Amino acid sequence: MTSPDASHDITQVAPDTFVDETGHQLSKKEIRQIVTPHAFKVADSLIGQPLAKPMRRGIAIGIDGLLISALSSGSLVFVLPLLGYLLWNRVRQQRIQQAVLVGIVALTLAFTLDFSPQKPDSGDVKKLNLPTDLALPMAGVALKVANDNCDYDCVSEQLAEFRQQLNASEMSLEDKKLTLEELIEASHLNESQQKQLKASQLQQLTQPVMGTNQNHSKIQPKADDVEPNLWQKLEQSNHSLLQWVTGILADFGVGFGWAMFYFTFYISWNHGQTIGKLLMGIQVVQLDDQPLSLWNSFSRQGGYGAGLATGLIGFLQILWDPNRQAIQDKVASTLVIVKRKAAGHSES
Repeated sequence: MTSPDASHDITQVAPDTFVDETGHQLSKKEIRQIVTPHAFKVADSLIGQPLAKPMRRGIAIGIDGLLISALSSGSLVFVLPLLGYLLWNRVRQQRIQQAVLVGIVALTLAFTLDFSPQKPDSGDVKKLNLPTDLALPMAGVALKVANDNCDYDCVSEQLAEFRQQLNASEMSLEDKKLTLEELIEASHLNESQQKQLKASQLQQLTQPVMGTNQNHSKIQPKADDVEPNLWQKLEQSNHSLLQWVTGILADFGVGFGWAMFYFTFYISWNHGQTIGKLLMGIQVVQLDDQPLSLWNSFSRQGGYGAGLATGLIGFLQILWDPNRQAIQDKVASTLVIVKRKAAGHSES
């Protein structure tokens, strides 16, 4: 048995097959305990294969984004065809257990979803206009009151300090009340204690004092005379990159569950092709040219979140990476190539 804290001379006798100096073939568990070239090896069958062009990949992910938004609507008009295609694919590949699983999911959703798209009801959503200078103090108070050890007196003390900052701000009285209510409901107090605390805290809130800066009007420039900075211009623009990225984040927030399902199961069970990649004639393959497992596909879809978190830089690196690997490809050790055909490989 190979010891993880000992150094061994190993030899690769075949792909993913290693033997040590005694001739013992290492098991998969033993291989994971030492450094091997496995993670950095590209299968010979992939050498020379044409990579998918960035434009193709961009169009494919755009199509997939539209499909995920459609799935997020909860309409059977969109859900059933996509599940039906996956079911047909599994039957064709004689993956009966997987086909049964997809069929059960499809039947379950058929009895729980409607054919008409579901729109979120915004009538009960609380809209809170919180100044940026209060966001950090509010977050600190929320963490403290949400602590299991913070009892009634502790919550009261934290709210009393934060209430002074609220009263000093120009927030509307309604927004101030909503803020305190959110903080009280975030605590671990029982319903009776929360009700009592709301009654005592909310009545001590004051109306905003408007025009508190009148004495400085002579030395402060008018708002119309101040040139907005670049960030403010981007925020005010209806066609800015900032709002576009924000929209993507919002869509992925709403449809995260569907996105996780879509990218995981379609990549693993549909030969590395989502619907967008299928239409664009490209596919995802592992560096070792082995079929992608569900776990590897799940890891890869997690890379999309990393790409968004890096301000799209994780996606844009396909423009300069030697093998056009985006961040999700780096995470899962994959490539995106032009779909291989039986005779020849070419990219139109």
